Amino acid sequence: MGPGLFLLVLGALLTFAVKDDMPGINLGVAGLILMVAGAAVIAHARATAQKERVVERHEESSDPDTPTHVVREVERQRRTD
Repeated sequence: MGPGLFLLVLGALLTFAVKDDMPGINLGVAGLILMVAGAAVIAHARATAQKERVVERHEESSDPDTPTHVVREVERQRRTD
């Protein structure tokens, strides 16, 4: 999400803060294009984000000579909102 924010801020600066004329380049339009690209990167990052949950279980047996087992489960889900 960091690159998307960078593009969004850079585009806003070019569009609203820079008052300069460059031949062949419209800085306002270039800034708008960067802002749209930044928003698209942020939307893509949010849509493909995964939620991870880690569960650890300690399995003990009644026999003192048997070592304790630790079972680690990782559940990954895609965001659905």
